Amino acid sequence: MKETKTNNSKGKKIFLWFLDLAINIAIIFGLVVIIQTWLIAPFDVSGKSMCNTLNLLNNECQNGKGEKIMINEAGYALGEPERGEIVVFSIEQANSDEEKYLIKRIIGLPGETIEIKDGYVYVTPVNKSESIKISEPYLNATNRGKTKTYFDDFTVFDVPDGHYFVMGDNRKFSTDSRSCFDNSITIDCKENPQRAYISEDQIRGKAWFVWWPLSSWRMI
Repeated sequence: MKETKTNNSKGKKIFLWFLDLAINIAIIFGLVVIIQTWLIAPFDVSGKSMCNTLNLLNNECQNGKGEKIMINEAGYALGEPERGEIVVFSIEQANSDEEKYLIKRIIGLPGETIEIKDGYVYVTPVNKSESIKISEPYLNATNRGKTKTYFDDFTVFDVPDGHYFVMGDNRKFSTDSRSCFDNSITIDCKENPQRAYISEDQIRGKAWFVWWPLSSWRMI
């Protein structure tokens, strides 16, 4: 009788141990899902479009995947995106139902007019008539004062309400709002200028810090 009770006790302890383990795994998994969905998430920076700000390794702009960053997905729950912030956002790919994620810098805010002329970017704020040249200290010497458009007659962009105009820091190698995110530079961009902007709903989060490689760890 005692042996039977002992065996039952051991079996109960083993069952409770596995139950506790399963509950802890479920909690951890749930927290990971919550964190990656609503708080923070990793993102691989690929290509030269944000160089030198991102993906400059060993003094060379990386063509493929380079630095890894964390993005703050909860930041805009309490505020609006601001000019100069680097954001990760989604766009629909041509001839595909899948979304593609890009990383660029916010240049134009809702309701503003952005004009690119003589290599510089000018903004006309909401309810203002005069444009102001934007100071862009994040651009390297190769790009500073050398921002170009992809079409000679598509240099002025009226940003709709609830939308943003974005560009990469490496202007010569960035497919962004200037070309409606189309690297084939088709005429469709001028005919459909609304494609030049991203909505707030497309923004997944704000670039927060570089975490890999460890030697390049820094806040963005």
